[in-house]
Amino acid sequence: MLYVDTRWDGNHGIGRFSREVVCQLDMPWRPLGGSMSPSSPLDVVNPRRLQLSTRDIVYSPGYNAGLSRARQILTLHDMIHLQDSSESGQAKRLYYEKIIKPAVRRARQVLTVSETSRSAIRAWLGDEGVDVINVGNGRSESFRLDGEKVDFGHPYYLYVGNSKPHKNIDVLFSALVLRPCAQLLIVSSDREDIQARAERAGVQGRVQVVSGLDDETLARYYRGASGLLFPSRMEGFGLPAVEALGCGIPVAYWSGCASLAEIVGAHGPRIDDNNSPTEWAEALDKLSSWGPLAFFDATKYEWSNVAESIGSVLRSRVAN
Repeated sequence: MLYVDTRWDGNHGIGRFSREVVCQLDMPWRPLGGSMSPSSPLDVVNPRRLQLSTRDIVYSPGYNAGLSRARQILTLHDMIHLQDSSESGQAKRLYYEKIIKPAVRRARQVLTVSETSRSAIRAWLGDEGVDVINVGNGRSESFRLDGEKVDFGHPYYLYVGNSKPHKNIDVLFSALVLRPCAQLLIVSSDREDIQARAERAGVQGRVQVVSGLDDETLARYYRGASGLLFPSRMEGFGLPAVEALGCGIPVAYWSGCASLAEIVGAHGPRIDDNNSPTEWAEALDKLSSWGPLAFFDATKYEWSNVAESIGSVLRSRVAN
């Protein structure tokens, strides 16, 4: 029997991935269930997972695994927990080595969402015995060229994401200092932290933070913006970039972030020094004159394709 961990569903990166693909799986399955968050260390001994047999398959849209006789097919969106020292720690390293890696090797398959992450996962596993499958990522139909846009009566730039260290958002506030007329709208659940950082930089009056947006509302914010700012040092994929490009606005990003380069390419200014407020300030200028994108092929980022790729893997495992 196939069991799916639906506890990831939400408005964050993995949560949106889960919400979009799970509902499109065209095969019988049951929810794994459990009283804890899938990211909780205690979920390693989830009683529901422990009760399964060797004939069962567990699919997780995220990175969580646990003790079980069932085979576990995981989705490792990135390796940031191990690659970024600010995201890592002894507990996380042990979890990846003692729980995730054995589960992946036993299943002999693991899913991911980009070629960048696929390469990182293969390097971490250190052998050729596991099939690392890039199932891609998608975008909601809300993120399209045609549609309403937000009009504040003045130009604004957009940032979508959290305030974790690898997101590098403080450089944006430093860039705003150099462009006293620039306005920044941030879509994030980390409201208090972001407002405190903006205040320390002295730009709190030009930074607005909103959260809890549905896709249609977020798309209106994308279409109204001069461009999306994406200063991350590393990403497994970079879903806001696809959403922004689908809405016809350019994306400014660091050239060293491989997954963003994979998505954005020439559809926005590239930053060579990601820690340079001057370069990011110049990127604001470039975005203002860039204008709407003439063409971006968003058809390769369809959730139906992602769900079909995942379904193909799971159907094969259940059949065997």
